[in-house]
Amino acid sequence: MKTFTLPEPLGLKFTEWGAIVAEQLAQYGVSAPSSDDSWKTWVCALFYVPELASMNIPGGDGFDDWSLWAQQFIGAVR
Repeated sequence: MKTFTLPEPLGLKFTEWGAIVAEQLAQYGVSAPSSDDSWKTWVCALFYVPELASMNIPGGDGFDDWSLWAQQFIGAVR
């Protein structure tokens, strides 16, 4: 199974971090998030990528802060 090297979210806005992630996942049709407020919608779209869904990535529910979610996401895809 493919793994990804993603940056830690510290010091980045969600759109900045999401653009880096989208670039690495472009082969799966993932696009960059449109705004910092749209992070939960963007997270939901990741579940449509079978390779990511099979890695048991976390959903956005239960997270109030996107960077906490991102840390869990990074752990799932490494």
